[in-house]
Amino acid sequence: MQVAQHFEPMPLRDGLMLTRTDAPVLQKRDLGCTGAEAELDCGLNLALFLAGSADVSYGKRRLQLGSQCDPAGRLVNEAALVSVAQPDVFTRRATDSTIERKVSLTLSREWLDSSGLLDSDEHEALRQFCGCHLSVQRWRPSARQIALAEAMLRPPTYAPLLEKLYLESKAIELVVQTLAQISAPPTPGLRPREMRQMQALRDYLDSGAADAHSLDDLARHVGLNVNAMQQRFKLLFGHTVFDYLRLRRLLAAREALERDGISVAEAADLAGYTSAANFATAFKRRFGMTPKAARLR
Repeated sequence: MQVAQHFEPMPLRDGLMLTRTDAPVLQKRDLGCTGAEAELDCGLNLALFLAGSADVSYGKRRLQLGSQCDPAGRLVNEAALVSVAQPDVFTRRATDSTIERKVSLTLSREWLDSSGLLDSDEHEALRQFCGCHLSVQRWRPSARQIALAEAMLRPPTYAPLLEKLYLESKAIELVVQTLAQISAPPTPGLRPREMRQMQALRDYLDSGAADAHSLDDLARHVGLNVNAMQQRFKLLFGHTVFDYLRLRRLLAAREALERDGISVAEAADLAGYTSAANFATAFKRRFGMTPKAARLR
């Protein structure tokens, strides 16, 4: 059985690329002060984490991906799918985590077009997702998806061509399971127009223009009452508008701690917390470290 280390992207077939990591994370001194950047081509990017986390940006969308603690403090795996509808830039920020185990797959737009999925009316939800630049779908991977990732990280010992076929078979199965989740409508009651409405709201939240708005303000912005807005947003993205804004503010507080060295009290205020202790608890649950540790990075 082989063990993957840091790999360069491995082409499995035209338009399908695999990257495997099962090694200690590159330290800050290796990535540099600001991390690393790469160009993003149109298509889909899938990442399934088995351990560790990454602080990344797809264009202007910053994400904390990887294993997370649930409200009970249990460590859970995470997978994420990102749509790249136009060329953009991927940025990875340097961390001092101890280990990272993940599988990443890149599906080019050409690969998706050749599959015929985007031409079928049966996959309207997938077409909508692929057409919305920097759409993100996050979920807890199933036991089968985790097993597929493990199999790609540590494949049996085969001759090179057979190993490539083996990896391709596992990658295709993982892609099928992932796209099946996207293809299924989020709910029978959420129409394409309502999906676009919620995607526009998410983009508005990401722009920072809504940071000072209340939920009532946001509901008026989209022409809904608060309950309907919260319900539709959660159906599409898996969390409420309030939770999404809280995560954005935590990310902004982390960036200010690391980049500007602001105090923990200032970071708590930036994240919208009146209690520094509550802020520290939420911060550690999300990022796996205290605000003080982030400030010293």
